[in-house]
Amino acid sequence: MTREEGVWLWLDRSRGIGPGRARQLVDYFGGEEALWEADTEEIAQTVGRQAAQGLQAGRNGEALNAFVRRCREKGVRIVTPASEHYPALLRDLYDPPCALYCLGDLSLLGGELLTIVGTRRHTQYGLKATKKLAGDLAAAGVTVVSALTEGLDEAALESALDAGGRAIALLACGPDGSAGAYSEELQRRVAEEGLIVSEYAPGTAGSRASFQARNRLLAGMTRGTLVTEAAEKSGTLLVTELAMEYGREVFTVPGNIDSPASYATNRLMRTSAEIVLEAKDVLNVLGLSALEMGTEKAAAVSLNEEEKSVMEHLKREPLSFDQLIIKTGFAAAKLNSLLTMLEIQGIIKQTPGRMFERADEIELS
Repeated sequence: MTREEGVWLWLDRSRGIGPGRARQLVDYFGGEEALWEADTEEIAQTVGRQAAQGLQAGRNGEALNAFVRRCREKGVRIVTPASEHYPALLRDLYDPPCALYCLGDLSLLGGELLTIVGTRRHTQYGLKATKKLAGDLAAAGVTVVSALTEGLDEAALESALDAGGRAIALLACGPDGSAGAYSEELQRRVAEEGLIVSEYAPGTAGSRASFQARNRLLAGMTRGTLVTEAAEKSGTLLVTELAMEYGREVFTVPGNIDSPASYATNRLMRTSAEIVLEAKDVLNVLGLSALEMGTEKAAAVSLNEEEKSVMEHLKREPLSFDQLIIKTGFAAAKLNSLLTMLEIQGIIKQTPGRMFERADEIELS
């Protein structure tokens, strides 16, 4: 860890100094090195005597190095505003985190990031839309960012990884903490295949304040926020409000006008939010058309004999689930499994009435 990175860690570990004050101090003294060398009286003139005394108490290089070693022993790496991997967009905030505690692949922080969020109490429509969009965007090269909470946030992360893409989970507790009973298995998977990020040190429990603070990271760390389903008073709206305040793009998925679960997403269409019907809508707005979905799909897709049989019957026209059972002779459970896999790969798509049809032309082999 460099001297500059160490100064940010010192600020993070000092009581009475939040992210906003930390940035104020670094800016006031003209850099991290000058701040480290400043005496307590100079610092007190900026943030007050009590906060300055707290900083003085924590100005211990040996203690900071010992803390870094303990984090490394847990596999946690620390990223600060002075670090190479610190997300560039976070530097735009007036209160950027002094430190990010990370488990996983740090290189993901430098990719094309998009936040996908939604309600915990989702409908099947919301779940399907989330899985489809997250999977397609991840397959197109976008890194999906979300909170590791039950519902559509989890679905977005899992679908991104299932598509062979990249995912970042933001926690409101330490990176080694539990995000909830529903999330433990996925949390391990994200740490192994993607990246866990928290602005709280290992061992820190979540709190109401930390959940609110995490929302600013969800909104501020990425170029845009996609809301797939949200009710009238959904906490998801707090993220979209911050995203608009930060000048980020906001995307919304239209829902059933009679469904309470889609009230907020439908209302967002009256704002500057972009309407999303497919992943390309997001890519085009963000200027990421070069990542164009379907580039991978244009390549030959290898199918087994059972999958080829299903595709052969869908060659001329869409068919219902019952029609496919009759034509293929497969048991319902077997057919359901085949259709699910073909849909995940983007080879077929399901339409209202549980009708199935081939997706855009793909070279099959």
